[in-house]
Formats: sequence, C-alpha cells, structure tokens
Amino acid sequence: MAAREFGLETLAEVLLQQGFYKTDEFGRFMTYERASDSSKIHVGFDGSFAAFDSDDELVTEGKGMQELYATLVSTPVVAGSASASPSARSRRTKAA
Repeated sequence: MAAREFGLETLAEVLLQQGFYKTDEFGRFMTYERASDSSKIHVGFDGSFAAFDSDDELVTEGKGMQELYATLVSTPVVAGSASASPSARSRRTKAA
C-alpha cells in the first residue's frame, strides 16, 4: 500500500475527485487544472507534485497522497471554494 500512495495514478485519482482534469502532458509530468479556479498542479510519475497559482508562481510542492491532500485542503490558492469566488467576495463587501 505504501508504494501506491506515491504513484501518479493515485495522485491523479485524488485530483479527479477534487474537480481537477488533465490538461497537458509533457515529459515526465502531467498538468491538472480545475474549471472553478486558475490553479494548476503538475504531477510527476514518481508521485511528486508542484502547485501553481494563477500567475504561475509556485505555491507549494511535495510528494505523495498525504502531502497532496494537505495541499488541497490547506493552501488557499489551491483549496478554492465557491464562497471565495470574486463574485461572493463582492457581495460580502457590498453588504458590509
């Protein structure tokens, strides 16, 4: 089971479950994006990953399913949510 935690297939499953889809493949990496935001995650065949924000700035990197999951739930740029969308922020600002 430990070997499965670090493979590309496992990380791809996690990303697909979180609404990401594969957009590109280059060399030894796959790129995943999500329609609801502009973050990107590059995943290597060895289970390493790097998350980038909308300006293609590195947000975080790591290896394995546990680190990827932690990134998805705790890094604001990557975690994203409907309540954090620009229109939702605009509504909160106008209401205040």
